Amino acid sequence: MQQIANWISILTNKQHSHDQIILWAKNILGSNMLDTEIVVQTPWSSVLRISTPEGPFYLKQTPPTLFIEVDILQKYRNLCKITDIPEVIAENKNLHCFLMKECGDVTLRTLFDGHLKIDLLVQGLQVYKVLQLATVPYVTAFIQSGVPDWRLEKFPTLYQDLVGDDVFLKANGLDTAQIKTLQNAMMDLEILCQELSSYGIPECLNHSDFHENNMLFSSITKKISIIDLGETAINHPFFSLAAFLKIPCSRYKISLDSTDYQILHDTCFQGWLSLDEDLQKALELTEKLLPIYLLFAHMRLVNATCPIALGTIPRMNNRVKEAFLWFIKNLRTIR
Repeated sequence: MQQIANWISILTNKQHSHDQIILWAKNILGSNMLDTEIVVQTPWSSVLRISTPEGPFYLKQTPPTLFIEVDILQKYRNLCKITDIPEVIAENKNLHCFLMKECGDVTLRTLFDGHLKIDLLVQGLQVYKVLQLATVPYVTAFIQSGVPDWRLEKFPTLYQDLVGDDVFLKANGLDTAQIKTLQNAMMDLEILCQELSSYGIPECLNHSDFHENNMLFSSITKKISIIDLGETAINHPFFSLAAFLKIPCSRYKISLDSTDYQILHDTCFQGWLSLDEDLQKALELTEKLLPIYLLFAHMRLVNATCPIALGTIPRMNNRVKEAFLWFIKNLRTIR
């Protein structure tokens, strides 16, 4: 109850919170601030655009557990030598906010305006794959700094933590028979994880909410940067790529047998394995486990943000039940 009360207090004092972080930003930027504009306002982040004579800066505030984004961005730059990401110029740990330089002026989703531009999306995917591979040698460093560990060897324990809670499952609309099916699926899950792991694809840092609205295009440099990197975890690289591939089909009505889809599919998955047969099998295993990965990502947001505020977003409702029912359906294909 106290946690809910705290969140209600935060929600009702959001403007006060903005005033605090804007005042802090003024101390960093000096008297050069011309205007501020809210560009993102969700239960998991606020982003303000600050206009200055030197160009725009972005001020982001997150819940405490997602403030890890600052450390992730710094490790990307300092350890992995990645620059196609936001550059942090200042941080305030008490207000869990940070200032960034502009790294693009429009998201790909806005740029597309409902009409997919395949070349730009391929460019964004290529940038993302470079990010994935660059983090492979530094997985331990990211985990030690607090990045969630969803490696395949951890999947069974994380899964058990969810399906072992009958109250949680019933509260999310699952009936007794469905709960029993999920609880009896532990061995199946372990086998799926072991089989996918056997292909030796290196696990790495992955974006848990990877899509074209988290890709920024610069009209000046023509480069694409990946943003919103607080929602990342260490896991198998195919999960975020497979989840990404659902988006062109739903948002842009790209059919699975289209040339555009094949181009995106090849961009995502070529280069990971040398044999096509192995790749196809690894992708089949990925699809079977995908709803559990998406469930982990959703529960991270639930635990990091205000449940009441999250519930006001229609697309967030019923995600737990939908993911578990999807997995139950997948189980029928392996038994």
